Amino acid sequence: MEQFSALRLFISVADTGSFSAAGELLGISTSVVSRQIAALEAELGIRLLKRSTRRVELTEAGSLYLTRVRSLLTDLEETNRSLKQPNTPAAGRFRIAAPTALGLSLIAPAIADFMAAQPNVVIQLDLHDRAIDLLEEDYDMAVRIDETLESTPHLRSLGQMEVGLFSSPAYLARHGRPRGPADLSTHRALYLANQQGWNLRGGVNEKPKLQFCSNRLEALKTLCLAGQGIALLPLFLARSEAERNELVQLLDGFEPRPLNLVLATSPQRSETNSSRLFQQFLEMRFKRLRF
Repeated sequence: MEQFSALRLFISVADTGSFSAAGELLGISTSVVSRQIAALEAELGIRLLKRSTRRVELTEAGSLYLTRVRSLLTDLEETNRSLKQPNTPAAGRFRIAAPTALGLSLIAPAIADFMAAQPNVVIQLDLHDRAIDLLEEDYDMAVRIDETLESTPHLRSLGQMEVGLFSSPAYLARHGRPRGPADLSTHRALYLANQQGWNLRGGVNEKPKLQFCSNRLEALKTLCLAGQGIALLPLFLARSEAERNELVQLLDGFEPRPLNLVLATSPQRSETNSSRLFQQFLEMRFKRLRF
């Protein structure tokens, strides 16, 4: 347990920026703090801290080490607590990443319901419209949308997400309504960044000419509503506008194939009780919902 004590000291020094402040916080002398940190650095063979007369700062290696050991100790403390009190509510914290539209419309409401049942769990949700490296960016899990689903221990399907091709009535009045996939070649396409084309039912893949692209689904919907072209959008994002006839869903019988809503977990992070419960909660929630 001595090593874990040294790790707690290191975290305290990093948080307070001072050996003396860390010692005061933990009720031990500054010299003891200094010796234990020096012993930890000697064992690792790296400098974790830059010392000056005014403040102690993390080195680059120390910053990375802090992220890892903070997570490790949190997991250990939660495991110890669950073993001592197996029937107590889940506790602990975890970080999750999701695309903006998906996070705001589906994941944030799910988190709210989960936290109502598990009030001791602390969750950080970050919204990114880019690929996430779970390990390098220190995330426990990420929700994303995939066209295909590879079956791996750290990748699970939460369900299939219905999508459609949409345009505005004003756009259709100017350019005509496509009746089949082949008609799309004459239309203005609004693409999500890195999208190569539209995979339609029946094995049809269409690649209309690019008119606009963005990394945000909300931007595609805005351009679509403004009559600037046709966009492939999730039904959950376009449903209310379609019900008000502000958007029109196209190509009955040739709709785009559903996409997979996927939960990825980090293979390098130990799974905590709270994160495991949340994963199970998401699976049950999205199996019941039509989205």
